[in-house]
Amino acid sequence: MNINNSNGISPKDIQQYLLNETLGKGRELPEEKSSAIPQEKVDISNKAREIQQISSAMTDVQSIREDKVAAIKSQIEDGTYNVSGEEVANKMLGEYFLDIFA
Repeated sequence: MNINNSNGISPKDIQQYLLNETLGKGRELPEEKSSAIPQEKVDISNKAREIQQISSAMTDVQSIREDKVAAIKSQIEDGTYNVSGEEVANKMLGEYFLDIFA
């Protein structure tokens, strides 16, 4: 069967039209909405901000610790490093109790 008067519409165009109508996409969006660029928005929770602050504080602490380790290492090499056994015991017990009650 031949259709001679198609008005420049191909069968593929008709098929696409029917598909769009079936899916409910046959209506064109208003020009205002179709040309709008979708905006992206990022919300950072309070918990994420807290974690970020702690993370930056930890990097500062790590650099302080490196200095402390270098100083103690130097004292040990020179033979001038002395630590009180009582101080060590007090700190160990203090940390232990902090872990229990925290």
